[in-house]
Amino acid sequence: MARVRCQSNLRRLSLALLLYAQDHDYRFPIPDYPVGPSRYRTWVDLLSMYVDQQPILQCPWNETGDAVHPRKGFRFGSSYALNSRFWNHFTPGPFPMDNLELPSQTVLLVEAGRERADGPFGRKRTNRIWHTYWDTGAMPGSYPSPHWRKMNIVAVDGHARTITVSHYSLDGHNPQLGRLGGGVFNWNGGHPNGDTSGPPAE
Repeated sequence: MARVRCQSNLRRLSLALLLYAQDHDYRFPIPDYPVGPSRYRTWVDLLSMYVDQQPILQCPWNETGDAVHPRKGFRFGSSYALNSRFWNHFTPGPFPMDNLELPSQTVLLVEAGRERADGPFGRKRTNRIWHTYWDTGAMPGSYPSPHWRKMNIVAVDGHARTITVSHYSLDGHNPQLGRLGGGVFNWNGGHPNGDTSGPPAE
């Protein structure tokens, strides 16, 4: 079953990311960096020594094909996107994993693949692909729910699950911290860094 295979892929990719972080002062890899004209290395390339050439980068229901990054023009060969908040967002460079209070409630990877031209549940796909994750509400076609209107994700603690996405619009939704679905949030359980008092952001 495609959904189960995707969950397995996400677990194995998250393990590779955690192994990478152990070797790099508990920081996740840079999302991408240039190596020549219109050529980039991505976080997937940096995991090559940790995944042992395993075929875990593609979701069979959302394969990447020849899709390219819409801004930088490079091809990205994975159906999964890394949470962009771990690099150059709260501070310059990588965010230390040790400073994250709620790893079990913070998304690490989501299903992405080729963007949907007609929304998160549509079948018409573009030739665009994102290698990092920002928000389902702000970019609904970029992070679809290909498994009977559900999406596979994995949290920073390595647990993978299939969720119903809570927000595919910005109506009442916080794109920085807000709930992704199934008790998992865009960042730190829906709380600002260092402050877990009060209710989480939706």
